[in-house]
Amino acid sequence: MNLSEDHRRSVLEHPIVLRVRELSKSFEGLKAVDGVSFDLHEGEVISIIGPNGSGKSTTINLISGFIKPDSGIIDIDGESIAGLAVPDVSERGVSRTFQNGRVFGGLTVDENISLGFHRRLRAQRPLYGLQKYPVVRWLSLLGEVACSLVTGPHTREENQELHKRVDREVDRFRERLGSRRADYAYTLSYANRRRTEIARAHISEPRLLLLDEPTAGMNQSETAEILQQLQHLKAQGHTILLVEHKIDLVTALSDHVIAMDGGRIIAFGDPDNVRSNPEVVAAYLGKSRGTRKPASAGQSDVLAKQNAIEDGDNALVTVRNGDDRNGDDAASSPLLSLRDVNVFYGQVHALQNVSIDVPEGAIVSLLGGNASGKSTTMKTILGLKRPKDGKVFYGDDDITGHSTRDRVRSGIAAVPEARRMFPAMTVEENLLSGAYTRSDARAVSADVQRMYERFPRLGERRRQQAGTMSGGEQQMLAFARALMSHPRIICMDEPTMGLSPRLVEDVLEQIARLRDELGISVLIVEQQAELALSIADYGYVLQNGRIRLHGHAGDLLHNPAVQEAYLGGQKTQSK
Repeated sequence: MNLSEDHRRSVLEHPIVLRVRELSKSFEGLKAVDGVSFDLHEGEVISIIGPNGSGKSTTINLISGFIKPDSGIIDIDGESIAGLAVPDVSERGVSRTFQNGRVFGGLTVDENISLGFHRRLRAQRPLYGLQKYPVVRWLSLLGEVACSLVTGPHTREENQELHKRVDREVDRFRERLGSRRADYAYTLSYANRRRTEIARAHISEPRLLLLDEPTAGMNQSETAEILQQLQHLKAQGHTILLVEHKIDLVTALSDHVIAMDGGRIIAFGDPDNVRSNPEVVAAYLGKSRGTRKPASAGQSDVLAKQNAIEDGDNALVTVRNGDDRNGDDAASSPLLSLRDVNVFYGQVHALQNVSIDVPEGAIVSLLGGNASGKSTTMKTILGLKRPKDGKVFYGDDDITGHSTRDRVRSGIAAVPEARRMFPAMTVEENLLSGAYTRSDARAVSADVQRMYERFPRLGERRRQQAGTMSGGEQQMLAFARALMSHPRIICMDEPTMGLSPRLVEDVLEQIARLRDELGISVLIVEQQAELALSIADYGYVLQNGRIRLHGHAGDLLHNPAVQEAYLGGQKTQSK
């Protein structure tokens, strides 16, 4: 018996922190969670895996109070919390992160992390018990304002403790966040926003830590870094419930694994047994494809290893520059071009002389690690960020000074990072929002029906609130919403983020269909380099705001130079 098995056995003798019995939740008649029951012991790490739409995130939302259950029991240390509001659940020692990441962009890193300690404050919340009474809850807020203006000795002691805890949390990610503490969260890379969110959730040392896909949007080396941090929390005795798609991370971290499909638990046990369970394999990776178009050999290889955690000691090779930009495609005028674009955030030179081409009816991948400049390039194309110099061309037109609305009307659409649905609006209302620049009501209505034919799952959920759907369903809605504007080109920011392997394959096939069936050009901003290149025609690799490598996707797919430019390493000079 190894140490992991010893821990799994011994942890079951610890007190039960979370007890869930026959938990159920439906949305518009669809069973999202169906009779889920399990126990989570003190110091135990349980991971929930399963395909998108299996009920994983809904289970987390029910436990944390963001959704009220239809029926069932949720107990924390023997006290019922089922149906309680989020603040009340938090007061009982439950902290969480979110599937798509939620930080306050207008607050600094330190300020975001500090918010997680709010529930532990007592001197600064003298009347916090009144918050549950709507008529007098303003007295609690007034008390907090008074304590912030007139600081007594107990308040000062709490502030000192808060500063120590913020220092400790930042120190966990010191190489990533240590120099960014005073920076506003909106300036951070996606991975650093996730790190900030994890630090905020942990600062109060919660009784139960809920992590909903904490490594979504991170590359392999970043995932390995987060795994190391979570293993450290586990060694300290933290109780963790984790939702995650990356099976290697789940296996390395978890004492036990719950596999879900269709809202039900289909397997429970130690990680190795669950991952090899035939029902789990069929649900998570997909059953027989039947009439589905088979993936290419290169794409199959990529999908098979997309969840692996890479050894951080692998040697990196030198980056070389690609030569013939766009090769044969250069003969025709590109549909979209950036020419020598420079973009700044204050003194930070985010894009440095960036030039890219997107031909008509082609898929182009823009790759790179976090903070490499990918999202800034997307914002520049969409008109959300103006370059200091350089030009953006759409066909033969210079659109550098055009508004975002004008760009959308001309045929440029977007599928943004983390989907950005309107969560309180229905599927159909979200679809209609994609046609806001159009005035032909009858044609818009016909297009909505066509979207339901292209994405049948959306038709089944047309009256369901978008915020209650799974990540994969929201991604399909984001695609359909973009198509409602009749685009000639769609810019997609991290379209595979947070999706299970089966859903990743579905998304890649949908992207290829946009090109092959509709003739739409696609620019994919993606961290999963091999995934994006497996369906692309051409690729560019960004590093520190510069194009470090470019070429035909087939040439780049297995080129070791991509690894260095993507993960970082010896810097090279561009031609």
